[in-house]
Amino acid sequence: MEQMIPTDAEMLAKIEAFCAENSISPTTFGRRAVGDGNLISGLRNNRSMTLRTGQKIIEFMAEFRRAA
Repeated sequence: MEQMIPTDAEMLAKIEAFCAENSISPTTFGRRAVGDGNLISGLRNNRSMTLRTGQKIIEFMAEFRRAA
């Protein structure tokens, strides 16, 4: 089964849903996930992320959910 790489817009939607579900501000999410408090504002302004950054975000969200 082939796994699709999410687009920046899809990742932004997942991040925003995660933040809403867990009451985390966008700035806090960016800092904790990848050390960049401007991550979400950048994505909202059409900044693109690297595959490495996307992987860090996915890992952060998975670890956060496991710890909760």
